[in-house]
Amino acid sequence: MRVALLTSANGWRGSGVSYAKIARGLLDRGHDIQLVTAVPRLTARLAGLGLPVTEMPGRDTGPREVRALLTVLRRLAADAVLADTPRDVRLAAYATLLRRARVIYRYNLNYRRPRTHLMDRVYLGRVAALIYQSRWIRKEALAHAPWLARKPDYWVPNGYDVARYAPRPEAGPRFRAANGIAPDAFVVLTLAKLARYKGQEVAMAALDRLRRDGTPVVYVVCGDGAREAELRAVAGSLALATVFTGLLEPDDVVAALAASDLVVHPSLREIFPNAVGEAMACARPVVAVDAGGTRELLGWDGATGLLVPPEDPDAMAQAIGGLIADPDRRATMGAAARRRIETQFPLARMVDGYELALGEVVRR
Repeated sequence: MRVALLTSANGWRGSGVSYAKIARGLLDRGHDIQLVTAVPRLTARLAGLGLPVTEMPGRDTGPREVRALLTVLRRLAADAVLADTPRDVRLAAYATLLRRARVIYRYNLNYRRPRTHLMDRVYLGRVAALIYQSRWIRKEALAHAPWLARKPDYWVPNGYDVARYAPRPEAGPRFRAANGIAPDAFVVLTLAKLARYKGQEVAMAALDRLRRDGTPVVYVVCGDGAREAELRAVAGSLALATVFTGLLEPDDVVAALAASDLVVHPSLREIFPNAVGEAMACARPVVAVDAGGTRELLGWDGATGLLVPPEDPDAMAQAIGGLIADPDRRATMGAAARRRIETQFPLARMVDGYELALGEVVRR
């Protein structure tokens, strides 16, 4: 197959990570793949991984952008376009009027209010099939546009490379030393973009409650984004020991996870969070907000991680405090989390799902 993977995402942790996995998996199976992006830093990261990527000019949905995508589709002789955002669907709808290729929509979160006017329905009418990463996001999609139920769809959860993301106990002390963290400190880590909906301030409030009750922790915040200055100010006002690492490379993510005693994922909306899956693969115990599709990944019986209500620092503090006091439970939970990733969400199963979906749509 010849497939263009089109994404207008401006960050790495979500769609960027997933598209890199899809592209590498399909390339390794002999398919012709071309990534198409709209943001220079995402382009640079994908190129740094040795993936074929081209960047479109601009972030609008005008003639220039349509021509740029059409040029890529013609050069690739594309059979299909995998679209990642509503803007990508609009671009693909226009471009495939002039170059026959199937449009598959990997339905993503839209943080703006969904539009329902006629043209949006026209754009989605060009979609041949949808791929949902979680059952929750399918339910969300059909609540906004019930008529999408008439289109073929596929459930393809994210998968994780359990060889790359694995326990690396020897890397933890090096990470702590490089970031000025004491060897005996209890480290709580969050791996997410520094954006409003990711909820780091809720985790800070929970950890401050523990600190005031006599349980000191070091909070490690991995990621970059527009809220860094704001979150630094929040941590400073709470006198909470906090380390901001910025955006990390994959090997550094593994080292950061190895240095942590517990991972907290306070995000308020998620489809199927890569950060949680990577932590689980590295055998870290996780406390996560029960939002979106997170429970489909983490599980809900408490064996592989704990779920807490959204925007509830007290509940989060209670869950974290209980695990701080019980190292045996943390170890058991981390081991069970890794087994869950190995058996239910390996990377090969994710690639299988995209290969099957794309192949069936192209043949139809």
